[in-house]
Amino acid sequence: MSAESKRTCPSCGNEFSGTMQFCPVCMFRAAIPGAAQSATSSFAEAIKPTSEQPPHRFDHYELVTAEDGKPVELGRGAMGVTYKAFDVNLRCPVTLKVISEQYLGDESARLRFIREARAAASVRHANVASVFHLGTTRNSYFYAMEFVEGETRAWGAAG
Repeated sequence: MSAESKRTCPSCGNEFSGTMQFCPVCMFRAAIPGAAQSATSSFAEAIKPTSEQPPHRFDHYELVTAEDGKPVELGRGAMGVTYKAFDVNLRCPVTLKVISEQYLGDESARLRFIREARAAASVRHANVASVFHLGTTRNSYFYAMEFVEGETRAWGAAG
């Protein structure tokens, strides 16, 4: 028998397989009307923000981690890093773009990042992921957008 890695859900405390991306108990509760309350905490308590954010947390978004504990990176660009994340309030996967630390002290770079998020949020098209949140946490800037399952397409590549 192989030793399977385990993870603990930050929302409900359930222990589950490390091969799973999301807590099955929370996903089940989210799918059943009226099941959002547990015996130990109400839904309001479950989504209440805390003053101490874990290092892999941006507001109510938690970065999805691989088996090695590192956040799952979806891509890197000039302004920042894009991660796979989980919206703990709505209990769904999202994509989170976080400005690179090297730009935090550069006001002009921060303004460009904010303009990028606003411009992306104004685009509505079936082939473009929707941006739905721009925020700051721990002196960092980030924006959340729709997570689309699949592979990155390198435009202009042969194939």
